[in-house]
Amino acid sequence: MEESKPSPFPPSASLSTLGEWLDLPTTTTTTTTINSSSSSSSSNLLLLQSLDPQQYVHDFWKNRTRPDGRLFSQSRPCKVVTGMLRPHSAGSALVTTTTTSTINTTSTTTTTKVLAATTLHIGQPSPDRPDRGDIVVHVTGSGGHNIGTDFLGNKQQQQNWDVLQAWLQRTLEEEEEQQVEEDGNGGCAIPSRLKLWTGKAALRLVVTVHILEDGGNIEDAALLACMAAWKDTTPLPQLGKDLVPVPERGGALFWKNHEAYLEKRATATITTEDCNNNNNDNNDRPPRAFRVSLTMGVWRDPQDQTTHLLVDPSLHEKQFVDGTLTMVVDTSSGRLQPQYTGKVPLTANDLALAAKLSQARADELAAILLS
Repeated sequence: MEESKPSPFPPSASLSTLGEWLDLPTTTTTTTTINSSSSSSSSNLLLLQSLDPQQYVHDFWKNRTRPDGRLFSQSRPCKVVTGMLRPHSAGSALVTTTTTSTINTTSTTTTTKVLAATTLHIGQPSPDRPDRGDIVVHVTGSGGHNIGTDFLGNKQQQQNWDVLQAWLQRTLEEEEEQQVEEDGNGGCAIPSRLKLWTGKAALRLVVTVHILEDGGNIEDAALLACMAAWKDTTPLPQLGKDLVPVPERGGALFWKNHEAYLEKRATATITTEDCNNNNNDNNDRPPRAFRVSLTMGVWRDPQDQTTHLLVDPSLHEKQFVDGTLTMVVDTSSGRLQPQYTGKVPLTANDLALAAKLSQARADELAAILLS
């Protein structure tokens, strides 16, 4: 008969005495509780964001704030860099807007990044506009989304780019119509500055917009990139100085020294005076103007039925707004051009607030473009 061996543990040892007997480090109950509570709160927010993203966003809006910490009237920080593709393009600009939202220790960065580049072609103006050049806009890019071979994803994205391309084309061309009505001479519009020889030669400005990352409000970033690239497209070739007509060739234009012109462009320092100089024989036109936009999400609080404008909505916010209002501002005349799509009717006070916000934003961006 085998004898039972004595247990190495003390008799009737509790969990705490067992820990003391084994000389284990003690833990503070308060610290454990705090960490557990914080982790639980963070997990709840992340869970709500995943399961009900609309409610997650609305909870912020009801407290008159936003998931990334901005106020309703606050735009994301914007950075504009020009000339990075010189001399491979006539002008170029990279626009980046970034914001960061943080839940406990988890940070999420949302970025919108758009690259625009311009090229110049010489051709004949249309018969109905003999003293105007023309503009062609192309929009490409994946928006930072890896859609792979997803046919529906590719089709939807291409539809979005087609809509953006049509809006940019229309916005740039409408500038000409407004200035023609105002002073009868094309004013500071882009097409009027592309004239070389009335009725015989003009420049075509091709603007290629590449969407590198789409973090929301791609319209404002794309238009700003176009304007910054247009500013960087300086100096324009001039008739008689860079280009000469050859009567024996039917008045066709030839470069005097193309390599010298390209070298001048490669080493040029863009100034406001350069932007204001014209490239043809009519030098009494007003300074070059720009058009910028401010997009606002429209949200109606279901509790008190008040309407709020969310400036520069992120891609996550844009999914849950009740409408979208875009105000295009001419930096020279201050003229506003609204475009609204949505189901919430806007009052005169709403439009007045939108106009005030848009003008303030235009002043900020004009300082960047004209610097």
